[in-house]
Amino acid sequence: MPVDPEDVGRSPTIAGVKTLLRAHRFLSLFVAPAMIFFAVSGALQSYRLHEDQKSGYHAPQALKTIGEIHKAEKLPPAGKPFFRAAQLALAAIFLLTALAGVAIGFKTARTAWPIWAALLAGTALPLLVVLATRT
Repeated sequence: MPVDPEDVGRSPTIAGVKTLLRAHRFLSLFVAPAMIFFAVSGALQSYRLHEDQKSGYHAPQALKTIGEIHKAEKLPPAGKPFFRAAQLALAAIFLLTALAGVAIGFKTARTAWPIWAALLAGTALPLLVVLATRT
């Protein structure tokens, strides 16, 4: 990336944070549509809204299609390797974006304890939900 004239003479930390913020912004914008798609389609699948039910519920074709794309079960054989590679690339970018966000949080916070508290809560809550719902 080119050097921002505003960064000349600033500490390496400020320039590094600006670079990290810029990278985080563009990675986030790149993967946001996929994140939204997989979040929505995953939520629909949690309630099986993409499947016809014995109760008489008939899933709209759009939800069936979204479910098929999310699960990638009915892709033509030639398309599966490309789709799986794209999933892997998106997963890597999700991870990089999340790690950049954590780094930005630590670098820009006045104190670290709120960052640690948010990370702990974000880790503990799903674990508590799983433990609470196990039979």
